[in-house]
Amino acid sequence: MLFSKPKNVVGIDIGAHSVKAVQASRVGGVLRIDNVGHARLDRAQMNMDPVSAQAQALQEAVRFMPLQHSLLVGALPGQAVVIRYPRLPNMRREEFAQAVDKEASQNIPYDLSEVNLDWTPITTVTEGERTLTKILLVAAKHETIESRVEVAQAAGLHFAILDVDSLALADAAEALGLTNGADESLALVNLGASATSIHFIKEGVSNFIRDVNWGSRELIQAITRARRCDHEEAERMLFEAAQHTPAPVEEPEEGEDAAEQEASAEPTEAETSWAGSSVLDPLDDELADLNDLDAPQHVESTQASAADKHLDEIVATPLNRLVSEIRRSFDYYEQQLYEQPVSRIILSGGTAQLPILRATLVEELGVEQVEVANPMSGGLQLGNSASLNILKEHPAQFMVAVGLAVRGAANL
Repeated sequence: MLFSKPKNVVGIDIGAHSVKAVQASRVGGVLRIDNVGHARLDRAQMNMDPVSAQAQALQEAVRFMPLQHSLLVGALPGQAVVIRYPRLPNMRREEFAQAVDKEASQNIPYDLSEVNLDWTPITTVTEGERTLTKILLVAAKHETIESRVEVAQAAGLHFAILDVDSLALADAAEALGLTNGADESLALVNLGASATSIHFIKEGVSNFIRDVNWGSRELIQAITRARRCDHEEAERMLFEAAQHTPAPVEEPEEGEDAAEQEASAEPTEAETSWAGSSVLDPLDDELADLNDLDAPQHVESTQASAADKHLDEIVATPLNRLVSEIRRSFDYYEQQLYEQPVSRIILSGGTAQLPILRATLVEELGVEQVEVANPMSGGLQLGNSASLNILKEHPAQFMVAVGLAVRGAANL
C-alpha cells in the first residue's frame, strides 16, 4: 500500500505469451519512460498452474524496477469484459449513475450483481433535434477481476488501478499523437498470442471495440505443421520474419542497355520473399511436403530469403481468417453503425511488423494507410536505462503497457 504520493507509475500488460512492463515518471510535465521489462510465460507451467506461471513472469518483468514508490496499473483482457456505448439524454451528473445502471441492466448479458461497472461520458452527439451524451460503459465479472488480482498477489504486488487492454491501447495512441485526426475514423488493431482487439476511434474518441479469438498462436501452429518443428522454433521463425524489412528496389541507372534493364527488372530472391500471386493463396499440400523434406534443418544466411518465401505462404491461411474477422468488424462499424469508412489502421502486438500482414490488410480492406505503432515516435521522453533496448527492438509489443502507464500517470 502506498502511504505517500507515488513518484512513478508501472503499466503491466499480462498477455497469453509474455508479460510486458513499462515504468514511467513525469519530468517537467512530460511523461518519461524510465525502465522496460519483458518476460515470457513458461508454456508447460501455464498448462499446470497458470497463476504461478503468470506471477513468476510478472516478477521477472519488474525485477529491476524500483517499485517502492510506484503506482501499479494492470489490465483486464478485452475479451473478458463487456463494453457498450449507450447514448443518454443530458442530465445532471448525479442522475447519470441511475440512468447508466438502467442501461446496463438492458445491455449487459449478466446480472448486475455479478459484475463491476465503470463508466464515463466521452462525447456529445446529435440525433435529430436532440443532443445526447455518449457513455463509455465497461462491465467486468467479479471472477475476472479476482483472477487478475490473484496473479498480482502471487507475485507480491498490488494493482492500484485495473484498466482494459483495448482502452489502454487508445491511451497510448493518444499520448503519441496518433489519434488527433479531425473528421477521421481509424482502427487500432492489437494482435496478441490468443486474441486480437479492434478499437475504432472517431475524431479522437473511442467509438466501438470488438475482440476476436485469433492471435499469433494460429500462425505458429501453421508453421510447426508445415516445417515439422517444435513450437519454440516456429515462434523464432515468425518473430524473425516480423523484423524483416524488404530492401528497396533500385531504379536502373541512365545509360543501361535494354538487356541490363530487363535483367534488373527480374526480382531477386530477397525482393520476392514476401511476394506471390496473392498473399492469400494457400500453399499446396504436396508442395509443402516436398519443400519440408528437401529443406536442410539449418538454413545458411544466403538461403534465408528462400525460407521466408515459403513462410508467407504457410501463414496465408490463418491470416486469411484474421482478415475475415477484421473485415466483419469493419463492415459492422461502417454499415450497421452508419459510421464513416476507416481511413487508417495502426497495428500493435508481437507480429504487427509482419510484412505480409500489412500487405494483406491493404489489399483486402482497401485501406492504404496501415502503420505499425511505435512508442518512440513522439510525445514521450525516453530515459537512459539499458532496459529500454527491448522497447527499441520490439516497440509495437509494448503499446498496451505504455497505455497503462499513461493511464496511471494522471495520479502522479
